[in-house]
Amino acid sequence: MRKSIVLATALTLVSLCSFAWGEEAVGFNGHVKVRFSKSATDRRLVDKDADFFLDAANGKLTVRNAEHGLDVKYDDIQKVIFDVSTRMRGGAMSQVVGGLAGAAIASKHVSHYWCYIEYKAADGSVHQYMVEFPKDESPQAIDKVKAALGDKVTVAEFEETAEKIEKNTLKDLQSKDELKVDEKNHPIPELKPDKALVVVVCPPLAARFEGKGIQFKLHANDHVVAVNKEGTYGFAYLDPGEYELVSQAENASGFKMNLEAGKDYYFLQDTFMGAWKARTALTRHSKELVMYELEGAYFSDWKQKK
Repeated sequence: MRKSIVLATALTLVSLCSFAWGEEAVGFNGHVKVRFSKSATDRRLVDKDADFFLDAANGKLTVRNAEHGLDVKYDDIQKVIFDVSTRMRGGAMSQVVGGLAGAAIASKHVSHYWCYIEYKAADGSVHQYMVEFPKDESPQAIDKVKAALGDKVTVAEFEETAEKIEKNTLKDLQSKDELKVDEKNHPIPELKPDKALVVVVCPPLAARFEGKGIQFKLHANDHVVAVNKEGTYGFAYLDPGEYELVSQAENASGFKMNLEAGKDYYFLQDTFMGAWKARTALTRHSKELVMYELEGAYFSDWKQKK
């Protein structure tokens, strides 16, 4: 009898660990994380451990976290977008990977998938929520959420693949730029019919770099069009045409793509460590994910020195 009680207790504990699907509460290795602003006065994003549940019987999605939980009915969820992350979780430095989301999920350098959730509250207002699934559980997470929510779920895929760029080929490499972090103003980019809108965020991923003055520049062909530090964002309006877009710090990484008038394009300047120097990679993402990161970043007020 005593062995049966011990075994039953152990099984109960296992079922409550990590995250689970539906009423069975099946445990998984690894941890789900929820990503949200530090406070009402500090918009910077933090990652916290959480438990994720899909309750098919009651038609509910639940994320358990003491600071920022979620309990929403399937019917109130408007969209879910899975988008590849190229960074390590928990504030560590990023790893770099490029390519289609479907192929990238198998790469050992991808640490997890973002899961962006947009839902309607009881008062009719629309809210956003961000969960991070670890790499090993990401395929099953996508399958289960798709099974529960059907065509409300999409997986963001982009053809652009970051490649190494020789810094010396950047014509604006020697530009000197002044950057002030604007914690008061928070302009939101808007489309212009005759220009291509480029939005770029450099998420605050590592405390060791944050606030240290390291600049991450975005080059568009021959000119720097945005300059960030970790935890800032910027945007630029470019004439339509073909561009080589390059994120540059101690290294340079980017790709070529055609930009069309009246359309918007969204990017992250991922950061990572290499020989103890700040390095970067440019990655393209969904509007929803980048705008979520933008809400958790401060505006980069920069100008080029003459």
